Amino acid sequence: MRPLYWAVARVVIHRPLWLGSTRRGDSELERDYYTNHGRRRYWWSAQSTSNVELEATRSRANDSDPPEASPLAQYRLAQRWTLKAPRRIYILGPGSIGGFVAHSLASLPDPPPITLLLYSQKQLSDWYDRGHSIKLTTHGLVDTKLGFGVESVRRPAATTEHSSTDDLPPLPSDPSEEPMILNLIVSVKAYNTVDALNRVAHRLRPESSILFIQNGMGIIEEVNQRVFPDPARRPQYLLGVISHGVYSVKPFEFVHAGAGTVAMAIIPRNIEEIKPTFVPSALYLLRTLTRSPVLSAVGFSPTDLLQLQLEKLAVNAIINPLTALYDCRNGGLLHQSSISRVIRLLLAEISLVIKSLPELQGVANVNIRFDIRRLEGEAIGIATKTAANRSSTLQDIRRGKPTEIEYITGYIVRRGEEVGIQCVMNYMIKHMVLAKQRMREESRNLLPVETNDID
Repeated sequence: MRPLYWAVARVVIHRPLWLGSTRRGDSELERDYYTNHGRRRYWWSAQSTSNVELEATRSRANDSDPPEASPLAQYRLAQRWTLKAPRRIYILGPGSIGGFVAHSLASLPDPPPITLLLYSQKQLSDWYDRGHSIKLTTHGLVDTKLGFGVESVRRPAATTEHSSTDDLPPLPSDPSEEPMILNLIVSVKAYNTVDALNRVAHRLRPESSILFIQNGMGIIEEVNQRVFPDPARRPQYLLGVISHGVYSVKPFEFVHAGAGTVAMAIIPRNIEEIKPTFVPSALYLLRTLTRSPVLSAVGFSPTDLLQLQLEKLAVNAIINPLTALYDCRNGGLLHQSSISRVIRLLLAEISLVIKSLPELQGVANVNIRFDIRRLEGEAIGIATKTAANRSSTLQDIRRGKPTEIEYITGYIVRRGEEVGIQCVMNYMIKHMVLAKQRMREESRNLLPVETNDID
């Protein structure tokens, strides 16, 4: 009785009976999976496909276009492809959001290799000065993660004697020798996106995927125009909307002030396709981020994510410019009757523009979701929840840096012009912020001069 028990237990533990008779080694993909990943994952998780699907996978292993199959078969085939695809994830823009995402991915049980793409000498110096690590503080508990790769996306200048970047690996003299990037997360400031992507565009292919996690809207249109004008050579895009509260204390040291979520969606290359197909790297990025319990990432359809983006944009178009102009924290906008009137005037234009967008025509409950009163409640609720915080626009102006106002309020104004709506109030607010930004930049360039005050 005992030998029979152990024989049955061994069969159940090593392979469920309902998965058929395929043994380890019968599949080339399975052998590659064991070679690359060992036995840390259950090897049968990607082996529940039929022999027909297996042959289709083998015949299309080197093909960049997904097969025309049912969504379930396509998903299973993509699972197999990602076993052979590189797992390394590159993060361009290791600021508060990029550092938070990198730390969260490094906390996974079987983390993917992560490489930070740094594009300034100061970032390189800060990285080595901080001990090659990312620190994240949550509820007073500090968690430090190591093991990140680092690359410079431009040849660094000659290092000085006291510089800490002497051990930086040299860049290839020929750009074609640099490794291809399949999985890229972009979290730089919106106005830096084009410049940052131009530095790595030669390493991206149509089978690559780019996840944009940034404030504002209209970034992808600018990237298509200035970085990837040829649709045939354009990577697959993903968009992310993050609601976590994260701020930077020092370079590569962050505080997770408020838990939130990350809403994600894969953007089809052709919006007219009834059954759009996605490259395997896009599915890999989506599955990897949704594995993280800290990120709390959730996948949405492109239309649902667009509505989430517009909701966040409407709130940011109120809080960011007004806190910058009044030079106050988010809570300073509350309980002020005059400010409440300004908020309603701005939201009247924002609500009308959003409800008039052609991409939302025919979508259910758009008029209710983007009603003025509901948007005002959302803005007041966020301002109350983050009353002690300073908006990113206010922080940028105080530091004398450019703001993202062109991608927040400026986006509302541009889309309003496209649908025949003149957003006079938002146009005025945008230029008031731009004027204050330029005034602060000019004041930082002025030298202090002593004057003799005469009473």
